Amino acid sequence: MPAMEQLISDIEAHCAACGISPQKLLREAINAKWGQWQDWKDGKSSPTMKVVDRLRAHMAGAEMTATGHGLVSQEEATGAA
Repeated sequence: MPAMEQLISDIEAHCAACGISPQKLLREAINAKWGQWQDWKDGKSSPTMKVVDRLRAHMAGAEMTATGHGLVSQEEATGAA
């Protein structure tokens, strides 16, 4: 599977498991504009490797938090939660 198709598939699976939209994930992880997800899916644009790395790190952190492996959100770490 080509890299962009794999990324889209991974994002969709992560979002389904977390109960959020891909648009929300992109906003939280990389501060993307609301139409960014559709642009990626339509092939109008694609992320840089730096953006992909940030996005995957964000998804991994969310999965670790959800499974109770010791990571906390930035708000919890700063006492804002």
